Amino acid sequence: MRSHTASSAARGSGTSTARTRLAAAFFLFGTLNNIIYVVILSAALDLVDKASTPKGLILLVNIAPALLVKIGWPYFVPGPTRYTTRIVSCSLLSFVGILVVALSGSILPRLCGIALASFSSGLGEMTYLQRATLFSSVARGPNGEDLGGVAVGWFSSGTGAAGVGGAGLWWVVRGLGVRGGLGLCSFLPLCMALTYFLLLPRLSEFASQSPFSTRTSSATYSPLPRGESLFSDDDEDGVIAAATAENEVLAAQLERKLPSLTTREKLELARPLVRRYMLPLFFVYLAEYTINSGIAPTLLYKVPTREGAPILHLVIQSLRDYYPLWALLYQTFVFVSRSSLSILRLPPLPLALLPLPTLLQLGILFLTALESRTSFLVGLAGEHGATWLVALLVCAEGLCGGAAYVNAFHRLATEVEHDREEHEDGEGDGLIDDSKSKERRAQEKEFAIASVGFADTLGILSASLVSMALEPALCSAQVARGRTYCRDL
Repeated sequence: MRSHTASSAARGSGTSTARTRLAAAFFLFGTLNNIIYVVILSAALDLVDKASTPKGLILLVNIAPALLVKIGWPYFVPGPTRYTTRIVSCSLLSFVGILVVALSGSILPRLCGIALASFSSGLGEMTYLQRATLFSSVARGPNGEDLGGVAVGWFSSGTGAAGVGGAGLWWVVRGLGVRGGLGLCSFLPLCMALTYFLLLPRLSEFASQSPFSTRTSSATYSPLPRGESLFSDDDEDGVIAAATAENEVLAAQLERKLPSLTTREKLELARPLVRRYMLPLFFVYLAEYTINSGIAPTLLYKVPTREGAPILHLVIQSLRDYYPLWALLYQTFVFVSRSSLSILRLPPLPLALLPLPTLLQLGILFLTALESRTSFLVGLAGEHGATWLVALLVCAEGLCGGAAYVNAFHRLATEVEHDREEHEDGEGDGLIDDSKSKERRAQEKEFAIASVGFADTLGILSASLVSMALEPALCSAQVARGRTYCRDL
């Protein structure tokens, strides 16, 4: 019994280490995959020098290739996911794309480089989220937690960190110009491949160290109290050996190849996900990026002086400082909300509240558009007071967007009891079916999380189209009222 206790402790220690590596790897995946995308958006004013060229054009080119990937790849690319090939390709494509942007002096080649980096980012996000679902299929973490949920939570946190890091990085290096600033950033994507090969644990590391996972569904699992065992001392070692072998076989199958889904089967799986996940993600990102690219560039106020507004003067010393400031505040609070399940360890939103961030975001869209059109906040609080109020709205915008993302994808990556009950009533996600093999259910989850990803990207693309018309219209309305800040950039 002592030898068994020692081996159990060793397995627990090994699982804890592997879990830490899993969290760190997915955090880095999220950060490195998204940071160039954020840098490009933060640098929009510098990449498009002419005031007549809307900043929404940068957003359009920065998102359209990613949308094509997320729509086409899950549904029409057959066969198993080739993770190693994908991740190496994403690293190289993003590196080349950002170099093209950095070394080009005109708008057309810069747009081509942005498109290349966008393709890489879209494929990378889909790949990492798919990879996360496979960890749910093999084992549980040391505290009985769903490893797929751990991976998605830390990946989401990483994407939020990319927002803060990307906006903050451009704030620091923009003085070097486009060539120098983006040139310094170009080597970051190459670290994705290094993280995959050197840090990410293999599925088998969890399979061999968490023997009870395949005997308990992820919906109903609960760890035993400390010191208690489900089996007697005489038969526990045999059960552990059998379950470990079962998990290792499943891990090997998931590492190699899963059974193929037909396009028809994929469409059937995607249909119930439209209302629950796709529509809320579409509208929250439509509102979010319409604010960022169509409204935020026009939210300009009198430049604060040291005497009149000493705190604001520390960060705003010209009209061109407003747009990157809004971007930095927004990305900071996206990071906070996307880290709610990992760093902050808050519980995920209940299913009934998943649309709440979307509704709040639509309200923020209305208020910021009204402020840009009428300057009603300036009338209420003055120029500097309006600056602070808009900053609060931008922070709330980031919280709503991040909450919608992390809660939707966390739920897709994990199986919960609520989903099982709803499936039995005919209202579930279509992901839980105990009559199917573990391999089949694992592939369906892998597809489902990839299929939903196009919804937020389509919302961003739609926002870019709206923004290209909205920004000039709002600027013209301001000029007509005598506020010419948007023309003085």
